[in-house]
Amino acid sequence: MAAQPIRDVDWTAARDIRRELESDTKDALIAAARQVFSTKGYASATIANIAAAAEVSRPTFYVYFATKAEVFRVVASRLRDELLDAHHHPRSVADDPVLLSRASVEAFVDLYVDNLELLDEVDKRSAVDPTVAGMYDDMVGKPMRRTHRYITRLREAGVAHPLVEDEYAAHLMRTVNIDAAGEIRKHPHLRSFHIDQATRVYLAMIGYTGDMSSLSMSRTDPPRAEDSPADDAETADDAADTDDAEVVAG
Repeated sequence: MAAQPIRDVDWTAARDIRRELESDTKDALIAAARQVFSTKGYASATIANIAAAAEVSRPTFYVYFATKAEVFRVVASRLRDELLDAHHHPRSVADDPVLLSRASVEAFVDLYVDNLELLDEVDKRSAVDPTVAGMYDDMVGKPMRRTHRYITRLREAGVAHPLVEDEYAAHLMRTVNIDAAGEIRKHPHLRSFHIDQATRVYLAMIGYTGDMSSLSMSRTDPPRAEDSPADDAETADDAADTDDAEVVAG
């Protein structure tokens, strides 16, 4: 039987069909919702705010989403995917614990710089929305478990002697990365310094015994090229997946 045209079904069914389709309007609504939730918070944000930010009418919002809660889940889902992708790095760094650790810290910190307020909203909504709770558990739990596995591998290889329990070290790195993101927001020109310092904290916690001289120790060290103003808001380059690139929890 031929697919039924959207115009021949009722309004609610038409929305259910459209919500599964990708479109520029839908992407604009999701991007606008992300911005509105970040600036106003979930409780204060309205569908009218989102529609206005997307430069569409309020009825157009309802073509794609039934409620504010629904679009928030989509926003949270995309943020979850970005955080989980942050653990994937090129094979060129996978065999060097220092390079891999820094690449992982950098990816997570850059995401936090852009999304601290949104992450806080996801945390709050997780207390009342089971779907968001599952996504938040992925955002926090999966990176931590990957980091835990990597620390264990380094310890078993004899190149790390953790000063605290492996699992606890992995748990602490999320706090370290969030703190680094906050500092970079205040001092963007010190981006590489704070990423290097967060990486040093991680390597110190796991008792890494290798050379860390490539990581900055002073705010007065010459800035890296990545600290130029054009790069302040950039995230790590997209890279091929590798099982070994599971290092620093976000």
